[in-house]
Amino acid sequence: MKKSLVFFFAIISFSLAVLFSCNKINLPTELGQDLIPPVDNVHTFDTTLDVETYNGIFSFADDSARSSYADLQYLGQMNDPIFGRTDARMFFELKPQRYKFSFGNIPSKLSLDSVVLVLGYVNTYGDTLTPQTVEVSELDPATNFRPTYNLDSGYMMRENNFVTATVLGTKTVLPYTLNDSIKIYKDSTNPSVANELRIPLSNSFGQRMINYDTSGTSSDAYSSDSLFRLKFKGFALKSTSGNSIMGFGLGTVTKLAFYYKYENPSTPGEMRDTVAYFLFSTGSSSSTTPLSASANYIGRDYSGTQVEATAGDDVADDIVYIQNTPGAYAKVKIPGLKGLQNSIVHLAELQMEQIAHPQDSLFNTAPLFLDLFDSTANKYKTIPYTIANSYLAPVDQLGTFYTISAVGYQQFGSRHFFKADPAGNRVKEWKFNLTRYVQYLFKGTVPTGDLRLHMSFNMMIENGNPNSGTAKIAVQTTGAPASSRVRLGGGNHPTQKMKLRIIYSKLK
Repeated sequence: MKKSLVFFFAIISFSLAVLFSCNKINLPTELGQDLIPPVDNVHTFDTTLDVETYNGIFSFADDSARSSYADLQYLGQMNDPIFGRTDARMFFELKPQRYKFSFGNIPSKLSLDSVVLVLGYVNTYGDTLTPQTVEVSELDPATNFRPTYNLDSGYMMRENNFVTATVLGTKTVLPYTLNDSIKIYKDSTNPSVANELRIPLSNSFGQRMINYDTSGTSSDAYSSDSLFRLKFKGFALKSTSGNSIMGFGLGTVTKLAFYYKYENPSTPGEMRDTVAYFLFSTGSSSSTTPLSASANYIGRDYSGTQVEATAGDDVADDIVYIQNTPGAYAKVKIPGLKGLQNSIVHLAELQMEQIAHPQDSLFNTAPLFLDLFDSTANKYKTIPYTIANSYLAPVDQLGTFYTISAVGYQQFGSRHFFKADPAGNRVKEWKFNLTRYVQYLFKGTVPTGDLRLHMSFNMMIENGNPNSGTAKIAVQTTGAPASSRVRLGGGNHPTQKMKLRIIYSKLK
């Protein structure tokens, strides 16, 4: 009996010893890493390397993000106390649902009640309690406003070369009310709606559009798309006040609504109420109603901000500022890697923490992306051996990818955790697994260069994996442009340093 007890306690003691000897490797293995040997500080070491961080602002040449009609469109003015001002504007066409279109009678027998621009509301980023005043103008007839059938040909979000003509209407709205249900008394088919911004336009504009209808003759504006675009180039929307940017979709909810009366053909003198809609067309170039043109301009003004004060120099920063497209980024250097080249890398993980601010609840953050400047090719690429060429990238790498099309359009979501900062604030912590890249870096088989940390929307980046050619990946870390930003502790922050955790074994 005593021998059994001794044997039993021996087994328990041995198990506990094994458990505690492996304690240091529980975290990485829980994160899905490969088997890591016990850290004994003789053969295998677990340490952190200092990093250097430098703030930067994307230039027109660096930021290739373009707008697409399928993406969320932002509109508004916003003043972020840390990241400065944002001016978001929308430009788009709305067209008849078909050509050979008619309002149902000759213009002399029509009576316009009102014309309303309706925008399909999705969300608001920023202060929803401050009123926004939206101004709707008509694009100048001479403007070359073209449909864009793919992402590569879309308008860059920094472009604002559109000339406007007459102001057609304005509307002041509280963003938080846009998801309220409202009654539409003039529309019997849709008497109650929600998630709409409705802007009344001038009746002279509505009457002009009605007068273009001459019941399908070859000279009217509704016989073909080319004739219609000669008469009307589209809308330009901007905000003249406010402290947020509002997101809208260009789907079926967004439309131009004409509320009017027409004479009943079978009963002369009898007027009936009706509504006609012009919509955003998603048709192909060969369809009877080709694709409508669209663009979403996002302007940033960093004047007087810490972003402007710390960006673009050679002084390492203790706080880095990351803002969504078009926005700000950080350059990351890891000098200490040069001293560990004769090593086997078991784990290399770049870690960073959010620096809390009272207004973080208004100006939220999004997933981050990390890429590499290939000094040989003189361009940024995805980090070799870190992102797979397809959607089958393991979850234990930088995150989860979803292939959306055959050309390699991928959505990226970096791994993050929640933790308490030194003051007890709930903040995010990001961890990027660079193990395979660092190991190949030690072998001298991948390019050296600085890392770039950013959050981006539709940014084209060349695939950095070996033998991938010049294929590019459209990286999307957020579901929409303009929104999302974060402050992070830099390499020399006093309490929340960015650092590289590395577990390695030295080669004999």
